[in-house]
Amino acid sequence: MRKNLVRTAGMISAMSMLAGCTLNPADFVNNNPITQITETVQNPDNNSPVGLSNETVSITKGVKGAEVEDIQYSDISNEQRYALTDASFKLLNRMSSDKPNDNILISPFSISMALGMTENGADGETLAQMEETVNGGISSDELDTIMYFLSGNMESSEDVDWNVANSIWFKDDGKWVMKDKFVKDVVTYYYPDMYKAPFNEQTVTDINAWVNNETNGMIPEILDAIPDDAVMYLVNAIAFEGEWATPYEDAQIYEDCTFTNCDGTTSQVTMLHSKENRYFTLGNGQGFIKPYKGRKYSFVAILPDEGVSTEEYLNDISAYSGDFAKDVREAGVEDVIVEMPEFTLDYDIELSDVYKSMGMDIPFDGQRADFTKMLSTASGEPYECWIGRILHKTHIEVDRKGTKAAAATVVEMEAKCTAEEVFTEPRHIILDRPFVYAIVDNETGMPIFLGCQNSFE
Repeated sequence: MRKNLVRTAGMISAMSMLAGCTLNPADFVNNNPITQITETVQNPDNNSPVGLSNETVSITKGVKGAEVEDIQYSDISNEQRYALTDASFKLLNRMSSDKPNDNILISPFSISMALGMTENGADGETLAQMEETVNGGISSDELDTIMYFLSGNMESSEDVDWNVANSIWFKDDGKWVMKDKFVKDVVTYYYPDMYKAPFNEQTVTDINAWVNNETNGMIPEILDAIPDDAVMYLVNAIAFEGEWATPYEDAQIYEDCTFTNCDGTTSQVTMLHSKENRYFTLGNGQGFIKPYKGRKYSFVAILPDEGVSTEEYLNDISAYSGDFAKDVREAGVEDVIVEMPEFTLDYDIELSDVYKSMGMDIPFDGQRADFTKMLSTASGEPYECWIGRILHKTHIEVDRKGTKAAAATVVEMEAKCTAEEVFTEPRHIILDRPFVYAIVDNETGMPIFLGCQNSFE
């Protein structure tokens, strides 16, 4: 399956569904009994690839998606790339506005994978709000195609290491049905492993074991408990580790350098000195592009003008932040002297209030949300659900060797029953004060990780 790419740092997205009542027993996937469409595979003696318990049963075999024609880069329009990039920056901007002095790191790709799977079960105004806020205005069908393409791009990378993995976990209580089209679409574009489990403390252990395995230990735990009403989790994991295309020599590593934090205090950091040759400007900031091995992916940093905070910068470019993807792809060839700090960051946030403040409120409203394309009762009646929480965790390490990054997202659902060369003198970009950064897909210019570094301890 496409999930088995490489295990390094990781990013995980999970969707849980909560049920608040008792329904007539059923044990169905694709509107057929599980035992009729798949071979159940238990995991005795923890012999599964992720060491699952005997209580968790794999039902992956036999669950089939549709054929997908080969998708090329040219099949993804500029408007689609810019829309998703704009949505990514608007999310970071909203978070930065709420806490302007925080170091922040999100994974737009991870969030889009988790909520993209969720969108396949949404309908009406619920879907419309998700498409506008999460997707930047493109449709759920378009997002599925783009996620499929980006995953394939990652899988084909030979010089950096990726792991992309998806799984669906559902409560083995026979109370509800996953609708046929929902299953088919998710399996077609996201290739999930599928498990049924009792949703007890052992299931928490098993989901965390799967996550730990898919992220090479970078995220050993994503769930601390499963609510009594939980009925399903959709989990995405993505892992990245890349070495720089041009290694640093010892003479390029400067110890005990000064970084001026956003509050005016200073911290001592290790700076990495190099000369890069891709330079661009975006709003009142200047940026550089530093490639990883193979040059399919790059680290990008933007230093706002002196006196402009990262929060002010992100707010200023919010009207045209989609241009980031264009600027990365079309950056001019121009020498730029770069100094950037080694840094490690762990970050976590609950995103439901952020999305509500951005106009996506219906998916969180139990009276108005429409996810009826996702689940039904065994008799075909609507099984109504809505998003309760969206938890997001991230980790990144940037050093003289390269970059590792990890993230985790949990979408919790509650339910009820019914360019040309330019030769100039080298520019200098010294990241010795707050800056914005990303890990990008060079072909599309879209950010996979996106953050701002405002201070060091």
